[in-house]
Amino acid sequence: MELKIGEYNELEVIRETDISYILSNGEEDVFLHKKEVTEPLEEHQVITVFLYYDNQKRITATMKQPLIDQRRPAFVEVVGVHPKLGVFLDIGLQKDLLLSIDDLPFVKKEWPTNGDVIFARMRSSKNQLTAKPISRFAIHDYLQPEESLKVGDSVEAINVYRAEEGNVFITRQGHSIFVYFKHVRKTYRLGEQETITITIDKGQYQYNGTTIEQKELMMDADGQRILDYLEEHDGVMPYTDKTSPQTIQLVFRMSKSAFKRALGSLYKAEKVILEKDQTRLL
Repeated sequence: MELKIGEYNELEVIRETDISYILSNGEEDVFLHKKEVTEPLEEHQVITVFLYYDNQKRITATMKQPLIDQRRPAFVEVVGVHPKLGVFLDIGLQKDLLLSIDDLPFVKKEWPTNGDVIFARMRSSKNQLTAKPISRFAIHDYLQPEESLKVGDSVEAINVYRAEEGNVFITRQGHSIFVYFKHVRKTYRLGEQETITITIDKGQYQYNGTTIEQKELMMDADGQRILDYLEEHDGVMPYTDKTSPQTIQLVFRMSKSAFKRALGSLYKAEKVILEKDQTRLL
């Protein structure tokens, strides 16, 4: 019977040493450290163990169940980063599992870092075990929420994908939340966790959300109104933070204080240039 690495095998206890048990399938011997034993063992007893490679690329056994295997994914934590190899995940075994650079974002600042969480499974290839992230479209094959979210709910979610117009987040229960870039204030790492407020329920546990507080959302709407005006008037307008409240209300349908807040936000975002007698689109 061939040994199956990255899977559960039934092996016989051949003998005991000071620090380990030696197991066998009748053809090959496997090392089982006593730290990996979960119950007393006797010679000739047949036990179920999980086989993996240790740091010296040797086949080793454990009676403990890893957090993930080749069929069963889970959320696992990033515990190390190697710039030339990828990141390492804690899967509950003595050896952490590598998530290859080939499965990480091209931009390094979007790589996960220690404490981030990846929904992944194990895969076996080329005499090694590595981690494989579950794609955004396959997540619902494994996670099925029991309850729907409501508009206005604030939930913890994990960034799993950067799309063309925004980020895809999932909750640990499997709710999928799309957040447009205009509703975030930063670039998110793969596996980074964030609190998101639900804004639209699209059905089938699919949602839109925002990371921005309601006051900021209103400021965004005001800012967009100013940008729209500038674009319609060749990128220049004679209105500044010195313009009268009456004129601001007449032109933009907003208060002077809201106008100043929105203008300040646009300036900080480097979208406009503020001059003494006018505002210009950058």
